[in-house]
Amino acid sequence: MADAALGCPIIDVACGSGRNAFYLAEFNSNVICVDRDLTRLKKQLPSQSVSPRLALIEMDLLRDPWPFGQQTIGGIVLVDFLDLSLLSLFENSLIADGYLLIETVSGRGGNYLELPKANELRRALEKSFYFRIYREVKVGPRASDAVTVRLLARRQAMR
Repeated sequence: MADAALGCPIIDVACGSGRNAFYLAEFNSNVICVDRDLTRLKKQLPSQSVSPRLALIEMDLLRDPWPFGQQTIGGIVLVDFLDLSLLSLFENSLIADGYLLIETVSGRGGNYLELPKANELRRALEKSFYFRIYREVKVGPRASDAVTVRLLARRQAMR
């Protein structure tokens, strides 16, 4: 992902404690950490040598305007959070050949209620992305049709 970003920043969306951001910054990537509460991440910054490569944006992903322009982002990481309304924003902001990595929450307990339906993410992204990895696992009650998803997709050139 770092090489494919072509010097553009990578966004760690709903970054939490910054685990993924710190990892990407170790590869000399500039990473934008976005979350509605950056307290956990900020507590770790003094101990991280990659801190200069991180930019922090505190925002509510579901209410605040998306601050990233068209084709300005080299990669997007989204782990343990999903709102389908964000997908079109990701699509617009990613550069051609930029990567999108999504890993939904696990299917434990009542988590299945916030998970997508089978093939929902694939259908939402397949017109603009090439899937390098796409894995779904059925979770929850049989009638729910909920799935956990792990995907790595590469943005196609805009038409």
